[in-house]
Amino acid sequence: MIERYNRLTESEFLLLKGTEKMSTMISNKFFTADFDVIEYLEDNSLGQFCVIKNDVKGGWIIYFETLEDVQLAMANLTPKEPDAAPIHKINIVDEF
Repeated sequence: MIERYNRLTESEFLLLKGTEKMSTMISNKFFTADFDVIEYLEDNSLGQFCVIKNDVKGGWIIYFETLEDVQLAMANLTPKEPDAAPIHKINIVDEF
């Protein structure tokens, strides 16, 4: 079986030096301390991306070819706020 692998190695990323793709990826630079983001991208990214370990901050710097991958990761990995209780279940007590 063969599948597309969008994650670039650091060496591959450096080979892009001087190209328009490198400029785009540099401007789409993000940081995460959550390895789940990287695992999600490996399975679901639409474009190419490069991950570089950042020992100073204790996480990873990610360079994206497309912002769609950032939006997908945020939409799928950002904790959801719990739904508000239905209005008929709210207990209102007068404090007079």
